[in-house]
Amino acid sequence: MAHDIANILQQDHERLDRMLEDAAQAVQDARWEEAAKTLESFRRGIVEGHMAVEESLLFPAFEAWEGGEDHALTALLRKGHRDLQVFFSEMADAITAHDAEEFGDLLSTVQTILRQHDAKEESEVYPHLAEAVADGGELAAKRLLAGQEQGA
Repeated sequence: MAHDIANILQQDHERLDRMLEDAAQAVQDARWEEAAKTLESFRRGIVEGHMAVEESLLFPAFEAWEGGEDHALTALLRKGHRDLQVFFSEMADAITAHDAEEFGDLLSTVQTILRQHDAKEESEVYPHLAEAVADGGELAAKRLLAGQEQGA
């Protein structure tokens, strides 16, 4: 499993993208309760699962491997995580208000940010994780997979 950490992370990006698309479809169909639940599952999965694993395990290991904790790339990625969380909250507010137009505008922005953010992680961080993380990424992979099984 350890040597697959980059693939597991990339597959998690894809899983989360599908969840966000499902929330968007529910909004488009005015299935507001389902949209709210799906968006919350997405938010938990990305914030409490994916981002938490990256920030607690993977980014520190990458920084140490690169030679220091003040790494511009991981600082940028952490800022992206914080910025995205604001958008997730605003998307939830749009669902609560049954405002499909506002949700759609936010969705477009979030999807653009995620595409760029994920591409940067996948091309500049993930290829080095198996080497950078002491256990080759096994603990991170287990945490991500456990979170997926719990529906996070």
